Amino acid sequence: MSGLPFPGQAVLHGKGATQVSSERVFVISPRKSGTHLVQELLVHLGYRVYGEPVPPDGGRPAFSIRERIEMAERFLDPDEFAALDHVRDREAFIRTTDEAWLQLAWAWQTRLAVAPLAHVEAIAPEARFGPKMRPEIWTAPFSSTPAGMSWIFHSVDVWRMDNTFLAEWVNTGSPRVILNYRDPRDVLVSLVDFFSRSNGLRFLRYPESAVFGPVLESMEDYGKKLDYALSDPRMPLLSDFESAISFLHHPNVCHVSFEELVGPQGGGTRTAQLAAVKRVADWLEHDIDPASVADCLFNPQSFTLNKGRTGRWRETFSPDHVERFEARFGHLLDSFGYARGAAR
Repeated sequence: MSGLPFPGQAVLHGKGATQVSSERVFVISPRKSGTHLVQELLVHLGYRVYGEPVPPDGGRPAFSIRERIEMAERFLDPDEFAALDHVRDREAFIRTTDEAWLQLAWAWQTRLAVAPLAHVEAIAPEARFGPKMRPEIWTAPFSSTPAGMSWIFHSVDVWRMDNTFLAEWVNTGSPRVILNYRDPRDVLVSLVDFFSRSNGLRFLRYPESAVFGPVLESMEDYGKKLDYALSDPRMPLLSDFESAISFLHHPNVCHVSFEELVGPQGGGTRTAQLAAVKRVADWLEHDIDPASVADCLFNPQSFTLNKGRTGRWRETFSPDHVERFEARFGHLLDSFGYARGAAR
């Protein structure tokens, strides 16, 4: 062992002491709430990403030979593990351990009661038809997953989660949990743009893409798009936010918002952005200069970024839309601390 930190590990300096940062992070971020901002922050803190967002190259899961051997020995069927030889056949070793990782991640999606992912690797055949795995894949603690990972999901159901995960979290404080959110009115506007493909993106997530995309693309008038989004009970806003409420006031969850993280480039303030970066970094026990990271968060090349601005609902909502939104979703505004009010 070289003594170098694994991805996601940092050395904190203070009074001569050395401290290890949090090894695993669990992020809940409702769709179109600025998930890419949290992702960029975590990648710059050294974490790799698994879950809903499409990470930049520097954030994709990449495991060392040692990590792959440890994962294979713990989770592969003994005969499958015995057949591996990373020296004699490196290509087969990499392929098999990649498939083992996908099956491990797939199992944890189920154990965490995560809504089905759009992530391309999560729905690939290899995730379900790879090498034979040990039964422990369904019972092992979350701490047995690779270190240095951030697991990012849009919607989780804490009431259906594997109780062993919750017990581990309560008893050890790991993984560190982060909740990211955004003004639900801006989320609705961003969902309309996203499913309308008006941002030029062809990102498929079924069953939503089979319904919302064609419906919204067929409408020319933006007001009618909003009318539809406000009326379809399956529009993924209420479900994401209501499942997040359980974490909103939890003392062992770090809370951050799009409005804080986006900074001046998206209509926020530098002061709020630096404070939010420091809050997340402190939560994960990383000693960093917030300014050195904050400048990198707003990434125009992010896969799902459209406008990335605060308060867009004020430009698009009519008085009727405001009234209808508050009638249906007003409790979300109240719960997450956004003032009710009129559009411009």
